[in-house]
Amino acid sequence: MSRQNNKNRKELMECLKNGAGLLLLDGGMGTMLSERGWAPPLLPEEMNISAPDVVREVHRLYIESGANIIETNTFGGSSLKLAHRGLENDAAKICALAAKIAREVAGDHALVAGSAGPLGELLEPFGSLSFESAMSAFRPQFQGLIEGGADFILIETALDLREVKAAVAALKELDKTFPFAVSMTFEQRGRTVTGASPEVVAHWARTVGAVAVGANCGVGPEKYIETAALLREHSGLPVIVFANAGLPNDPEYWGPEKYADAALRLVEAGATIVGGCCGTTPDHIAAMRDRLKDISVIPRTKPDFLPFASRGRLVAGGIGRALTLVGESINASRSAMKPHIASKNWSAVADAARAQDKAGARVIDINVGLPQTDQINAMKEAVAAVENATDLPLSIDSDIADVVEAGLRACTGIPLLNSVTAKAGEVERGIEMAQKYGAVLAVLPMDEQGIPESIEARISLIKQIADIADKMGYPRASLVIDGLCMSAGADAAAANVGLETLRHIRELGCCSMLGLSNISHGMPARSVINRVWLAMAMAAGLNLAIANPLDGAITETAATANLLCGYDESAKNFLSKADSFSAPSRAVSQKPDKTCADKTSFEGDASDDWALLRHAIVQGDADKAGSLGKNMDDNNIDPTTIINNGVVPALTEVGRLYDSGRYFLPQLLSAAAAAQRVCDAELSRIALSGASIDKGVILLATVEGDLHDLGKNVVATMLRSNGYTVVDLGKNVSYAEIEKALREKDPKVVGLSALMTSTMIRMEEDVAALKKTFPKVKVIVGGASVNDDYSRRIGADGYSPDAVNAVKLVTELLM
Repeated sequence: MSRQNNKNRKELMECLKNGAGLLLLDGGMGTMLSERGWAPPLLPEEMNISAPDVVREVHRLYIESGANIIETNTFGGSSLKLAHRGLENDAAKICALAAKIAREVAGDHALVAGSAGPLGELLEPFGSLSFESAMSAFRPQFQGLIEGGADFILIETALDLREVKAAVAALKELDKTFPFAVSMTFEQRGRTVTGASPEVVAHWARTVGAVAVGANCGVGPEKYIETAALLREHSGLPVIVFANAGLPNDPEYWGPEKYADAALRLVEAGATIVGGCCGTTPDHIAAMRDRLKDISVIPRTKPDFLPFASRGRLVAGGIGRALTLVGESINASRSAMKPHIASKNWSAVADAARAQDKAGARVIDINVGLPQTDQINAMKEAVAAVENATDLPLSIDSDIADVVEAGLRACTGIPLLNSVTAKAGEVERGIEMAQKYGAVLAVLPMDEQGIPESIEARISLIKQIADIADKMGYPRASLVIDGLCMSAGADAAAANVGLETLRHIRELGCCSMLGLSNISHGMPARSVINRVWLAMAMAAGLNLAIANPLDGAITETAATANLLCGYDESAKNFLSKADSFSAPSRAVSQKPDKTCADKTSFEGDASDDWALLRHAIVQGDADKAGSLGKNMDDNNIDPTTIINNGVVPALTEVGRLYDSGRYFLPQLLSAAAAAQRVCDAELSRIALSGASIDKGVILLATVEGDLHDLGKNVVATMLRSNGYTVVDLGKNVSYAEIEKALREKDPKVVGLSALMTSTMIRMEEDVAALKKTFPKVKVIVGGASVNDDYSRRIGADGYSPDAVNAVKLVTELLM
């Protein structure tokens, strides 16, 4: 550890990038500033202007304690966050000043990390913030940090991987080569609140070009030990961990020595950069410096497969791995799908995705290429529908670059970019998009002259594609080349040419792909031809097949070939499917599964309208739920009965799935939206009759000085969908505003939220004032650093760690 303290800035940066030595990051900033005069309504970032010497002092204390890396005082420095004080146009200036202050203190003997925290708003479709708006909010922040002298950007405390994608895209538009690291907040169940796993985050960070990946905030250091090991195993990158210490008076507080002991275990698990987040101080950093002074880091290992990923599911493909079956059904060129895409029937698209998932697809292809449609918006909406229906990775399929880019921005994880050709400039643009958004690129080996006729010309073109990838730093093992096989009915040599092409692609170290059914175009018994062709192609090295997983012949052949090629360890996958294999093979039913058995505990006949309504809500299909509810309205079913027999049981099931770790924030919000669609219609009917079933008013607010209200917003959504009237005062809310709303709205419960330890003191003051002035009103609290013990200590009536439990808590308090 002490060896790193003697390195200069350039050497420290190399140490960070290669993970060869242990580095210390600094600790919390907010608490340190609070102790030195910062207080709301001022934002911490304003201290860079009003009290730069205080900020310098904090940086100096951390460096003196042994930190090799200090973070700029810009956690909330995006234009979106600064807008709360009318400073959105000063984001670049404030961030440049913050970086300059840190640079002056760090000199040549410490690195400066440009801190960028979350925007505090959900991106579409779960919130109102567009991807482009998120990019715009980050852009001036990064511009200022770079101009002020930051060594790298640290995108930290992130909850949504897609928001991080927007941040990285904004940075790359400013400077494609500027270094950046990504750190997410993983909660008690080991995932982010939006459901991203450490494995997915690790692979995406490596794919998009991060210099390091990490975990911070949310929990104490011991909770991140397993996370650190997973990040190391799956990223091949240096791993950063900076956890929370909590509050000094809390029984769960991590004092400096105890925290340092946990830091040792983090390093043993794979962390190469350790520091502190909320509640940590220079004393914590000094304790780690002393505890870790003779500790060496674990050597990194590079992942050996091609990753495809959704938000929470990782699919291992590529060379030496089982075939990646890409489901082809959602394609506008197919007669069964064309009318659904044309009419924007996304429920039907979602059903097609679920059917392919159930049949054995590993990736879902999306093609919305109808000339008469707005393909950019259609792609965004189709991606949203499919991501809500399945957790499989996606293939963004279009020959229009802008449509592809829209799809890459809309999806979460590591998709297949399907595809670009070898025409002038297209491979370069495809690689740039793949590097910008974190995708796997597929290339069609055809140029201005079309598909090369001879095998020699085809191989030559493929080599040119591989050479371009080499020059642009895009790994060959991540490059997917389409074999472009023609119909055997039109060309007797088509299969042999295709097989030879696949072998050469493998020899070049690239991955191969085929549109499987091309071989049988215009021929009878297509399923038989496709099945035999798949087996032949896999023997020649095929890695991805775009095919129909609903054809049992295809999935059976793939499973059997994976077994015989040695890609199915202990024959686990084959044995799990063998009982369902048929002879002769028959196609899997293409009717969407309408039962709840695979995802819920609902029982009963799938034709039961109540089961269908509950299932639609659980699946988050608002259109389908609304349609089923309207059918019940048309049949004069009592609206209260619809809510009690349809909505309430569905939301109870959603809560169960959330508590069990099978549902996360996206599914929670989708289900709540579907429930709300039904509730709104039924409440309108009840209002027309002059009756009411309002459960009461709930007042919500994020305390003064805190600009983080994502969790509170989710609580509001869940409460509304459960029949409560919610008055949401927003974030950075003063006690005076809370008291005014109490007198005007007469709520039964007040919910207060705080993310930062530095604003939890405001929560304590607000609870005390509320209890004194409004003793009959119930007060509940929540937030990243809040726990049940703290809730009891400050006199609150209850604590909830999440939205599902907040509904349960409110219900119990009002019984």
